[in-house]
Amino acid sequence: MDYALLQKIYNIKSFVGYTDEEIKGLRAGFESIPHTLYEIWKKCGKTSELFDHSNDPWVTLDFQRRYKWTRKTKGYFYILNENQGVYQVAIRRADMAEDDPPVYVVETDDDGTVNEIGQAENSLSAFMMGMLIYEAAISCFEFCAEDIIWYDDGDVEKIDGILNKYPYHVYNWYSDRIDLYTKTDEEILFVMQGDSPNGTYSARTETAYHEIDRLIGGIGER
Repeated sequence: MDYALLQKIYNIKSFVGYTDEEIKGLRAGFESIPHTLYEIWKKCGKTSELFDHSNDPWVTLDFQRRYKWTRKTKGYFYILNENQGVYQVAIRRADMAEDDPPVYVVETDDDGTVNEIGQAENSLSAFMMGMLIYEAAISCFEFCAEDIIWYDDGDVEKIDGILNKYPYHVYNWYSDRIDLYTKTDEEILFVMQGDSPNGTYSARTETAYHEIDRLIGGIGER
């Protein structure tokens, strides 16, 4: 986990983590938890900037207490819930003993049946970085382009030459793959790759927004 990058993107003064007693509550019903998950919870699990204002709710301790369905499905440990409850991201119970297990996009039926859509990332740490950057772009930055922008391969090639691509992605989340770009970490462009690539950009400050708009605002169709 690149905590320094997250601190910069979210403008966090200091991280707040869960206590061991709170972690005991989070992991209730599971004999073991991944070391990476424990580290994230202990380091920053209660940091409001990261987990309390995202478009797609993270499964925090408060979320678990409010929504009991997270406890009913014994075969998976939930990490994230899509904002309409259509999809979730979860770790397979069989993988909970791994240090940094893969995570999956799933659908959870009312009867508790879980259907896997695909792998979100091959490790929890890579998924957390990719999704936290994506969530910053769509819900946490104040200044944003109002439109979804449609890109072709030539447009993406231009963007690749202008912005820096983060080494993090999210897979099978309403697209084949979400790519993430920046110039200074104060602005983010996400591109949902697939048959018709699309995305948009946003920034934490007005100055950063005007700069990314100047750089790539004319690329793609709105």
